[in-house]
Order: sequence, then C-alpha cells, then structure tokens
Amino acid sequence: MSGNAAAAPTPAPATATASGQPTYQDTVKDLALRIYVQLAGHSYTGTAVEGQPDPKALAMLSFKLAEAFLQAHRDINSVLLEAARKRDNFSFNDLDLGAMMKG
Repeated sequence: MSGNAAAAPTPAPATATASGQPTYQDTVKDLALRIYVQLAGHSYTGTAVEGQPDPKALAMLSFKLAEAFLQAHRDINSVLLEAARKRDNFSFNDLDLGAMMKG
C-alpha cells in the first residue's frame, strides 16, 4: 500500500436541534447552496449577459439572497400567523353585545 492514502474525512458536527429540526444556519446554508447552483449554472454555461463572476462573489451573493428570502418569509408569516390567531382564537370578551342590541 502507498503512504499517500487519503485519510477518511472527519464527520461534520451535528447541527440539528434537540427536536431534530435543522438549525437556522443549516436552513440558510441549504438555501444558499440551491441559489448558488442555479446562479453558477446560468453564469458558467454561457447564458450570462456579460463575463463570468468570481465564484466566491457568487457564493457571498447566494448567502445574502438566502438571508433576505428567509427574512421576508418570516415577515410575511408573522403577519399571516397573527391574522390566523385572531381569527381562530374567538373570545366572547371581543363582542360588543350592547352595540348589537341597539341595532
């Protein structure tokens, strides 16, 4: 056997939460990877408008786009969740029975 054999890669540390859900950093990384693959595919296959961007710059852009997307998603979901909570959590205290009886 040769002395140049590659060592087995060290496994990455577990990044899931105790509930088994991926961490926020994993979510950003996964989304950024998907964005990067799409951008790189368009940039390096000849469909780009001008030249080819630096791969590191493309990776940084992918992370920024992933963060922006997830922030917008949280903002939209918080508004929708609040509306659903108000709709689903009916309370008789919310009713103005005096105004209803006057009618």
